[in-house]
Amino acid sequence: MAAATTCNISFQIYYTSSIPTTGATALLEYRIKNSTDPYIQYNITSVPASGGSISVPDFPASGEYEYKLRLTANGVSANQTGSFVVGECSPPSCETPKIDKVYLGEKDQIIMDYSTDPQNLYAVEYQIATDDRFTNIIHVRVIMGSDYKPTEYIEMNDGTIVNKTTYFIRVRRHCSSSVVSPWSDFVEFQSGEWRNLLESFWLAHGDDLSPDICNGLENYAWKTNVTLSTPEPKAGSLIYLTNGMLATRENIRILEQGVPVRFTDNGIGWIRFSNITPGVVYIVDSKTAQILNVESQLECPIP
Repeated sequence: MAAATTCNISFQIYYTSSIPTTGATALLEYRIKNSTDPYIQYNITSVPASGGSISVPDFPASGEYEYKLRLTANGVSANQTGSFVVGECSPPSCETPKIDKVYLGEKDQIIMDYSTDPQNLYAVEYQIATDDRFTNIIHVRVIMGSDYKPTEYIEMNDGTIVNKTTYFIRVRRHCSSSVVSPWSDFVEFQSGEWRNLLESFWLAHGDDLSPDICNGLENYAWKTNVTLSTPEPKAGSLIYLTNGMLATRENIRILEQGVPVRFTDNGIGWIRFSNITPGVVYIVDSKTAQILNVESQLECPIP
């Protein structure tokens, strides 16, 4: 359950009795004034001496309420009605997350390790800016609590992060839709040499070598974006997914793109790059995501 704003109120009951009282109890019923809502009941199992303080925890919200109070002692009851006002309630505290480190991974993918309590987590949010006052924010992401992972792979392919540039990152926690923590201390980091995306068509290992890899019109070949370990594809080039991980079977399985099951089960068998060597089909080692050679049995026509 997400954290929510609550109120704790207290009041006093002043009473007199012609005989000593023992085991006095009370029933407080309340609702928003002039509303038709049912009364909320709060049982007071032990009433203190006259004028003693009685607390009502987790009161719903601030506002004006009407009430009915029944005090019972020695088998005799007395009733009172009236109204009261609850002022502004303070929200619960919301812990600020901590950025442990920001570093460069494979192919200079920017990675952030950060920590926050996953219990009652509504969402986390981070910002990247070009200055430590965050007046020029170039990247924002909100991650719902169910998707939180302590290691975050920063999106590198939307064109907002420039190579070899100093940036600043900060994070905050959303404990509910309205309760948010302060921003964490910022961390300064330097971007690396991230390579641009290449449009590619895949056939899976074990597929028939189909001419559909040349145009994708029959939806047999799968179209997606990748990067390479070399400026241009060649034997020995490694293929990387958009999250910066090698395009092996195991890593393809964790892509959030509705990848056809042929690739998650068998990996890449062939690949073509439509924007740099559109006429060439390459053979891929499905276990290592490495280009082995040019496929001699198929050459795609170049428009």
